[in-house]
Amino acid sequence: MRRRRLCAVLTRYNRIQAANKEDNPMWSAISRLLSEQFGDADITQRHELPGGDVHPAWLIRYGEQDVFVKCNSRDKVSLFSWEADQLALLRRTQTVRVPEVYGVGSDRDYSFLLLEYIKPQPLDAHSALQLGQQLAHLHQWSEQPQFGLDFDNNLTTTPQPNSWLRRWSVFFAEQRIGWQLQIAAEKGILYGNAELIVDCVQRTLASHHPQPSLLHGDLWPANCAASQNGPWIFDPACYWGDRECDLAMLSWFNDLPREIFDGYNQVWPLPDGFSQRQPVYQLYYLLNRANVFGGNWLGAAQFAVGQLLDDDALAAGQAKPA
Repeated sequence: MRRRRLCAVLTRYNRIQAANKEDNPMWSAISRLLSEQFGDADITQRHELPGGDVHPAWLIRYGEQDVFVKCNSRDKVSLFSWEADQLALLRRTQTVRVPEVYGVGSDRDYSFLLLEYIKPQPLDAHSALQLGQQLAHLHQWSEQPQFGLDFDNNLTTTPQPNSWLRRWSVFFAEQRIGWQLQIAAEKGILYGNAELIVDCVQRTLASHHPQPSLLHGDLWPANCAASQNGPWIFDPACYWGDRECDLAMLSWFNDLPREIFDGYNQVWPLPDGFSQRQPVYQLYYLLNRANVFGGNWLGAAQFAVGQLLDDDALAAGQAKPA
């Protein structure tokens, strides 16, 4: 696991070094694509941005236009196409603010996504209240009878299956928790009997019948921010699911203003039982981070799985399975 992580870091470093070269043909391809939106101009400024654990990123100036650029290897172009589709879907709801997509493209070696650049600012009490209200409206948007999405996408670098299902407990147990356990097992990471864990999750959610809501899907503090024109969200992993999943992700972090939950509950109060289901929903994100980053996330995921089985056994009045 450590060697694999080191290789990924080195690969990303080499990709950034190559992309940073002035004569890299990727920048010419980006200029051609931007010319379709803004007319002929030159890239006059280019700044590599911090972060970018998944995709290296730059802020560039094309003519008078600031543009946010994500890039990766050519074979990752489908990831950028999916992200563009998800941002378009969120924009169509007219409930939340997301970056405008300027284009998706590729050259011989690289693929890239071009987005509106909005200078991010930390959420304060007012913008957090607004974002909470907007999320509630997003979750109320459209009537969808099933859980899933028309296409599979990604949670960070992990493929995320979205086959349509009508039963939420089955969808989440199999396509979220079961899927992450399968990925872990392929890496030699075992959390116990995967079938028992999936059954436990399904039992926990069996009596919960939420309305399918369009979710952001990866709503942690780094994927939401304030701006001069209000709050905005980005880097989605969308699907129709239980709205509590987005709220459970937000609840996982203590550095967000609590007003985000006040705003949400003003529009659409959370139902009874959210606090009991919250650890189950957070487990999905925890397992994913353990699969992607390893390290301390592995121990945290192991503890969370054990806690889930303990709670299930306690509810059933029996000992936890070995």
